[in-house]
Amino acid sequence: MIIPTRQFGSVDIEEEKIVSMPKGMPGFPGKEKFILLSHEEIDPILSFQSVDDPDLAFALMDPFLFMPDYAIDLDAAVRDMAWDVEKPEEIFLYSIINASSDRPEEITANLAGPLLVHTGINEAVQLVITDERYSHKHQIFAAEEAQAEG
Repeated sequence: MIIPTRQFGSVDIEEEKIVSMPKGMPGFPGKEKFILLSHEEIDPILSFQSVDDPDLAFALMDPFLFMPDYAIDLDAAVRDMAWDVEKPEEIFLYSIINASSDRPEEITANLAGPLLVHTGINEAVQLVITDERYSHKHQIFAAEEAQAEG
């Protein structure tokens, strides 16, 4: 299946790799089918590309790369989605990244709305975290610099 993307051009994907969002992506009604794309030029960032809209893609990153002590309760989300998790290694947590092309030092991560992906069944859900420790605009480089100094 060929998926047109703005960032990578046309991408050939296997249909069984399409990730479904049964609850949709908040703020994007009708957008429920995505594909995870990686490319060495943007590693460790992944692209969560809409299958239906070439202009809709979210940059994702493992939050533990810049915040090792990030801790949220995933059990409630797994129960809410009625996911049967036989292999914990099939569950991935990502932060949605907001990057300004002209100011890379201001790259932020949404720690209050992470994306939980079950690769065993190719489903995902965006969580809403109410923990005051986590912002929807967490500065990544500020966190990396503090860790390097400390």
